[in-house]
Amino acid sequence: MKGTRCFHATIHAVRSGVCAVIDDLAGDGLASPHLETVEIVLAEVINNIVEHAYGPDEESQADEPCMVRVSYDLYPKAMALTVVDRGKPFPGAELPPGRTLAPDTDREELPEGGFGWRIIRDLTVEQIYQRDSEENSLQLRFDFS
Repeated sequence: MKGTRCFHATIHAVRSGVCAVIDDLAGDGLASPHLETVEIVLAEVINNIVEHAYGPDEESQADEPCMVRVSYDLYPKAMALTVVDRGKPFPGAELPPGRTLAPDTDREELPEGGFGWRIIRDLTVEQIYQRDSEENSLQLRFDFS
């Protein structure tokens, strides 16, 4: 099964956009707990796009609304998910590694962010980033076997 959704890349539209994709996947037969895994990953990716690729000032300065396109190919035991935006590219054209911490890290020393890419990497089997012209394309592969 294949599907595509486009929505505004704003903090207010993230939840409804992610929920629409998850509803489409559920309608195409993807079951729990895989739906929850995809939802976590997609929410992290879209939040990163809103916060970093477009940033807080991008929407107010853009001639057209900041958009994100999510498409998927669903297979019996796997899924390919592609997220495309026209925001700023990743620094160095590389995905961040994601932060890890030692288990004995003091609570007061915990950083506020930086764990999203660790979550994305841990829940997917492949992550491919490309910058083509003015678009960022992130391809993620899930293994549900």
